[in-house]
Amino acid sequence: MSNTIDGYGQQWPEGADQLRIEFWMIQNSKDKLKHYLAAHKLLWPEDEQHRWFKLGMKSIVENKISVFLGCASSGKTYIMASHALIDFFCFPRNSFSLISSTEKRSLEIKVFGRVKELYNRAKVRYEWLPGFILESSMAITPDDTDEENEFARELNRGIVCVPCVSGGRFVGMGKFQGAKPPHTPGKNDGILKHYGDEAAVMQPSFLDAYANWTVSPGFKGVMSGNPTDISDPLCVAAEPDGGWDAYHDNGKTQEWESKWYSAHVVAFDGRDTPNNDDPNKKYPFLISSEYINELRNTHGEDSWQLFQQGIGKPSRGMVSNRIITMGLCQKNKAFDIGLWADDKATVIYALDPAYAGGDRCVGTMIKIRNTAGGGQALEIGQPEIIPVKLNASMDAEEQIADFIFKKSEDNEIPPENIFYDSFGRGTLGNAFARKFGHSCPIPVDSGSKPSERPVRFDLFIIDKGAKRLKTCREHYSKFVTEMWFSVREAIESGQVRSLPKIVAEEGQLRLFEIVSGNRIEAEPKDEMKRRIRKSPDLFDCLAIGVEGCRQRGFKIQRVPTVEADRSNPLMDWFLQKQKDSLKMRRKSDLVRS
Repeated sequence: MSNTIDGYGQQWPEGADQLRIEFWMIQNSKDKLKHYLAAHKLLWPEDEQHRWFKLGMKSIVENKISVFLGCASSGKTYIMASHALIDFFCFPRNSFSLISSTEKRSLEIKVFGRVKELYNRAKVRYEWLPGFILESSMAITPDDTDEENEFARELNRGIVCVPCVSGGRFVGMGKFQGAKPPHTPGKNDGILKHYGDEAAVMQPSFLDAYANWTVSPGFKGVMSGNPTDISDPLCVAAEPDGGWDAYHDNGKTQEWESKWYSAHVVAFDGRDTPNNDDPNKKYPFLISSEYINELRNTHGEDSWQLFQQGIGKPSRGMVSNRIITMGLCQKNKAFDIGLWADDKATVIYALDPAYAGGDRCVGTMIKIRNTAGGGQALEIGQPEIIPVKLNASMDAEEQIADFIFKKSEDNEIPPENIFYDSFGRGTLGNAFARKFGHSCPIPVDSGSKPSERPVRFDLFIIDKGAKRLKTCREHYSKFVTEMWFSVREAIESGQVRSLPKIVAEEGQLRLFEIVSGNRIEAEPKDEMKRRIRKSPDLFDCLAIGVEGCRQRGFKIQRVPTVEADRSNPLMDWFLQKQKDSLKMRRKSDLVRS
């Protein structure tokens, strides 16, 4: 009888490789976490298993979906790379791991670079480990090419990296939504996994792929990144069950269950770094309290830089100091179809011009209409991206002027009802003059001072003992703030209808603060773009349009609307039928990819 050894309640052949034992236990036991940790220690014995690493590995092993919020240098990428490789070594033939990040270069430098480094170190220690690196495909596959090249190498198993941004354009995960677990023929044992690095700076549609993946019993997903805003994909995936308004920051590393597929969230808080645990035990690759203090001293206690890079959680300001929120729009029926008194409307067209630098050139049509209950409201059209070709025979300004001229003619919009942001775009006015002649679109200088117009026509102050309307110059610090907050005021007044949700999603990205004179100031756009890494072009265009509406007689004021009157059964029936019709139409809408 051959000699055997005991291990984990099993009998193993004498001399059995301990790593193979751990792999077998991962494949067959229910208590898997300790075997993942043991395999990790055997594969990379020089790497530390600090408490953040153990917590992250526990989350991935024990949950279908994990979301890692965290500060810079918290080891999130390392945890994902380690788990992906251990799983590949254990299940080389029936596991398929998709690893995504922003651009190909980011993948190479960060997560795939870490995967390759770990893979190489493991192969040096255990030559028998499966896998072949394909640099050109950014993949690790279980199959090598045969000498006669008779069999194709399959890329539906192993580890494959997916860049979600190509040529500066978000291409997303759409082409991988149909990815399937690689089952062994005749079995249902395939494992499909997704590891999403830099999830905070993806587009919202990035999360759509999970709708198909989560139905697979063998699926496992991980989202990771530094939170930029509570509306970014990472924070959407991490939103607590009670919403971000109910979230409480305790200054420590926290865990909770999210609304999004009941994902398990781990928030690695830099103030709680393992480097604080033992003065004699330091992890140079993890964030330090000294770095956090540098961020605090440089940018301030409530700065987004401190919360994004040093703490790794949404700040209180990210939750409360927002110009609009989706909840505000929903509460005031801004997404609903309007109930109009007649077909009469004053049509406004808004333009937020852009020629290059990543910003989009956006146009939006808005109608000033009379509601069935009396008063005015705005019907917001869908935004459109105006194509501008940099290598065309016409200059960018001429292309924009030509597009707007045709739009004006096709929709019978008078040039004086077309408004565009002229700040920093002086030459566009010349292009309009050449195309339109004497009657041209109206420039709006977003860089000017606030106007002397009323904030709204029912907001009063007492001045020298007399009651009067409060002016925008008294209420706001800059004209661009007046423009953005005028949209909010119109929404809160119940005077906005058919607002596209994609526009509102952009609008809620911008924060505000109270400055000298108790005035409101919107977050500077350059700071916002550094924080969320994109420009709110769609909402900028809407703000220009609402400014145009104000110039053409639209008055912002809180007025009761017939939609708010729920005492009329006939009106209730009509509104319900209207919502049912809208729902039916939306079923045929194109789905984002």
